[in-house]
Amino acid sequence: MTAPRGSTLRRRRLGHELRRLREEANRTHLDIAGILHCQQSRVSKIEAGHLRIRPAEVKDVLRYLDVPEDHWDGLVTLAKEANRRGFWSSHADVMSPRFMTYANLEAEATRVLFYQAEVVPGLMQTEAYANAVNTATRPREDIDPERYTEVRLARQERVLKGDLDLWAVLNESAIRRVVGGEQVMREQLQHLLELAHQPSITLQVLPFSAGQHPAMSGPFVIARFADRRQDPDVIYLENQTGGLFMEDKPEIERYNVTFDRLIADALDVGRSAKLIGRVIDELSGETIPY
Repeated sequence: MTAPRGSTLRRRRLGHELRRLREEANRTHLDIAGILHCQQSRVSKIEAGHLRIRPAEVKDVLRYLDVPEDHWDGLVTLAKEANRRGFWSSHADVMSPRFMTYANLEAEATRVLFYQAEVVPGLMQTEAYANAVNTATRPREDIDPERYTEVRLARQERVLKGDLDLWAVLNESAIRRVVGGEQVMREQLQHLLELAHQPSITLQVLPFSAGQHPAMSGPFVIARFADRRQDPDVIYLENQTGGLFMEDKPEIERYNVTFDRLIADALDVGRSAKLIGRVIDELSGETIPY
């Protein structure tokens, strides 16, 4: 078993292994909840990798499931490593627990696939564009929108300077909706073109002319890891109050098929860049190189 890179991925792998052992022993969440003296919901979240479990609790579960003691060390060590605080723990004031989990997984992924319908993905936003988005989407909160932007830029710094491959499909509405005013939008679109030149980033636009498409239900993210057999893809759906993880095999397959269809329906990389350039021209009234 290869070692996962970060504490969040370790926690997820540990949870999946505990679930496998429980199912092999024909035990239920209720059975494990009795051993841990907790609610069934905690057991479910532990197995999904969303909550920590103490090494001593891992031993209690393994003992109850009659797992031979010579198989304990790896899982107990995994529990110790999984309990380390993730990089984003210090940003809990502006990150929901679910998004914090996603951000940690994103930093541990080798490839991230985005479909965005309304806005440019956070990893590709300029500071001014991010400020405009955060001001619009969080109008009544006590926290300064610039604090959200600060964290978003830190996330870009951490993720994009690593070895992550990024593939983004943007609906045409995301590049045409003027966010923050024409100057901010021009700069944002120019930034997209600059990012698209990076070898690790693929950017496509799904044009209005494509008509109906398989992702009309909304945006989503697929995070992939180095060992997809041991660490299956994670599907993340962000919303106003946090987010939702889709981790069952049929759900993962469905979103991967959907993304493949989006790639096929979208403009290729070259024509996508030309469309973004034309939108810049429309906003500026002059032609610039792209």
